[in-house]
Amino acid sequence: GDRVRKGLAAMVKSGLVPRVEIASEEDRDPDCSTESDGFWHGCVMMSRRWDTTVVPQILTRAAPPEEQLDMTLRKLDACHRLAPGAPLRVLGVRSGQGADALEMSVSAASLCSVVYAPDQGATWTAKTKALHCASEPGTCTTTPCDCRRATDTKLELHTPQGRRCWACAEAGKEYRFRVNALAETMGGGGVSWWPPSGINCPPILWIFMDWRQVMAGCPVVFGYMAVFFGCLMIRRFEEISGGLLPWTRVVPLFGPTLKRGEVWRLFTFTFFHLQFLELFQNLLTLLDTLDVEGTPAIVLGDGSNLKCGVGAKQNFMCYPSIGMGSYHTLGVALLSAAVGGMCSTWINFRSVITGASALGFGLSGAIVALYALYAGADLDQSTSVQRSFQDWVWLRLIFVAFHVGMEWIRGVSQKDLAGLFAHTASMAAGFGYVLYFLPPMGDGTLLASDRPYIVPCAYDIHGGQYADSSVPECIRLFSQLYEYPVPAVRQNALLLFGACVAFTVLNVAVIQSRVPSSEAMLLAGLEVSAICVPRRGGGAGGQEPSWRSSNLEGKSIIFWCDVVSASKLRPDAATTFKPLVEVRILESDPRKVQGRLVEQAAEASKRTRGVEGGEAVEWRESIFLPVKFKKGDFVQLVLRDDSSEQKVALAQTSLPLSQALRFKRGKDFSEQKLRLEAVGERGAAADGAIVLVLFRCLDLGEMVRFRSRVKNELDNRKMTLRLYQEQIQAMEEM
Repeated sequence: GDRVRKGLAAMVKSGLVPRVEIASEEDRDPDCSTESDGFWHGCVMMSRRWDTTVVPQILTRAAPPEEQLDMTLRKLDACHRLAPGAPLRVLGVRSGQGADALEMSVSAASLCSVVYAPDQGATWTAKTKALHCASEPGTCTTTPCDCRRATDTKLELHTPQGRRCWACAEAGKEYRFRVNALAETMGGGGVSWWPPSGINCPPILWIFMDWRQVMAGCPVVFGYMAVFFGCLMIRRFEEISGGLLPWTRVVPLFGPTLKRGEVWRLFTFTFFHLQFLELFQNLLTLLDTLDVEGTPAIVLGDGSNLKCGVGAKQNFMCYPSIGMGSYHTLGVALLSAAVGGMCSTWINFRSVITGASALGFGLSGAIVALYALYAGADLDQSTSVQRSFQDWVWLRLIFVAFHVGMEWIRGVSQKDLAGLFAHTASMAAGFGYVLYFLPPMGDGTLLASDRPYIVPCAYDIHGGQYADSSVPECIRLFSQLYEYPVPAVRQNALLLFGACVAFTVLNVAVIQSRVPSSEAMLLAGLEVSAICVPRRGGGAGGQEPSWRSSNLEGKSIIFWCDVVSASKLRPDAATTFKPLVEVRILESDPRKVQGRLVEQAAEASKRTRGVEGGEAVEWRESIFLPVKFKKGDFVQLVLRDDSSEQKVALAQTSLPLSQALRFKRGKDFSEQKLRLEAVGERGAAADGAIVLVLFRCLDLGEMVRFRSRVKNELDNRKMTLRLYQEQIQAMEEM
């Protein structure tokens, strides 16, 4: 033993580095002996060149040279390259003569011991007992094997990669093996995507196959979806209760609130959704990212399992389980949400950010990183199943690229620069999280090693620079051409995240220093503002909680109402009918008072012009009312007859001011079709009529800018009109 180890150490110190590779029966290495008795499985050779694609991670740590060969064999066994009790052929680079080989018995243990004697110049070989062939349909053994029972029939099959394999079938049941082999070759067809077969079924369909297994296998993503739905119910309760629960004020991300230290909004804005349709879109995105956490063990219609390496019956088209687990999935979700929120404040500091789309893009970025590492390290050679996943890896990346491409198209078409930038940053954050933390890949069912994608860096050892030192670790993205040292990747990822945080602090504290921290914004008729505000006066005993101290209450705003049209009117043909609409702001609810307060003085009011019409009338007129915002105020629309001297009220409709300013996502106005209620004796002509209005809200600064913009546009139109008039006059004089 000592003599052997010293000989190996001498060869390593002289510049020879062990290289291990599998030499199958139909593809022998030129340096391996051509003789074979059907039991040999591989070879170990000495060479000045180390091909890192063969066995990754075998020399990544500083170890005595005499232990490196044993480390190599253990790695082979850990990667399932050697089955338990598998035979092994060992050759020397300078002797390669099979006749010089000496045989020694080796037990059927999973770890094989191999010895090299340099003074003899020959290769020592170790041989174990015969390996039994697979006997279950859908499985085969790539190592030459024998049937366990003499009555079984030995079948020669082929893997999808064209490699020969063998299986033993009972008499009369050979067709089962051949049918499974044919299905393996034809796997990936369109019909095989759908339940109940579930072959290569994309993650978005897993929830419909077995939601219990999805909940057990992907608890973080499933939990996020459940919490999102619950938060939407909270939002509905807040809307019905009139803001009793301050959900809208506390949860969304609003730039000025960061000045008060409310950094939790960088994580909570993903839980706020205005509508179910918006939530539904984000849920579909999360369903398509389930594989970032793991692959659920779903039993398919043919009795096999969706998850590779699970179940008694092998599924050649199983889904690779290379997820990074629940803890790291939660980390990606939190980091991507925070980075997306921070980057969105760079573009529009005063905008209100809601929705879980940033989280979905972060998980998509993590998926891209995981599959990039899988493809770069060529981990198909290290899986526990005889199948290549390279094609599926690229198909999965195409799915993600399609999702990202559609988002770019949406962002460009809607000119949503802030959302587009935030989503891209979230995806980069998910990608960077994987590269920094290097999480485990899978749960051991497909890959035996936790981080098999970490490989020794490719280098040239001519000159012996690394002959007796440790080998640096690298990762490869997409292919062997893109190789990066692990320390450098981690450092760059950390620098990017630090720069993101630093610029956000700079933006909040310096660039946006003129923006008051007490600024408020209306979102769907409810206030978004900082809750960490000084309490209002009135004595310590009578003070309200800080979350009820509104930053918007009592502030001056411009209520903008576009009166468009009215329909379903029933005027009396014998009388003149010239309707107008009066927009009023009231401090109390007119719906609870007899007469609907149509003649009572309003806090602010203004009327449109009277327009002659019949069953349908169009005004298309804008009304601007300066008011002080109060949660208890109401908007009242009164339809009057301008043909009468008293401007008699015919009908009215009213709604809370907060409801009138409840905007849909992506819009800065609220479109309302309101049904009129008859008032007075002549109200029958307008009872049940529909009035179409658009409500908007402006602060005083926006009103000044709006007035200036309208004035400039009118001046430009006047100049254009004057130019046309001069041209017409010149043509008439000719």
